[in-house]
Amino acid sequence: MIITTIYTDATDQSLARAAILRPTGALDRSNYDDLIRQDMAARAAGAGHIIVDMCAVERVNTAGLVALYTIARRAHAAPPDLEAGWAAIRALAEDDALFPRLAIVNPCPSVCQTLAGVPFSNFLDIHADLDTALAALVA
Repeated sequence: MIITTIYTDATDQSLARAAILRPTGALDRSNYDDLIRQDMAARAAGAGHIIVDMCAVERVNTAGLVALYTIARRAHAAPPDLEAGWAAIRALAEDDALFPRLAIVNPCPSVCQTLAGVPFSNFLDIHADLDTALAALVA
């Protein structure tokens, strides 16, 4: 997993310290906590916005979805109880309007299909490329 942090010039405060997380391979139980830790490190380093570039992710399973939800939730409130399993996932549909949306960039077709098939994906903003995601931050 690679973190790239973009520090924009002082005239564009809405993009100041946007961090781009770039997971690779499958986003699943074997590594979902790595993505959460990368988010925590980026926020500790001062990132105000998180963008997840999914171009190198081949598939996402339930644990990966929980990681994405947790990252979105951390921008606003405490993360969900990751030990709660399916109960935590069912709760996502009920309270996802209460916090900011997470920008996802360039997911492959199979990841798009997975994201589109879950009932709580309305906490995600999916963008075709990084420029579009960055532009959405200033809109």
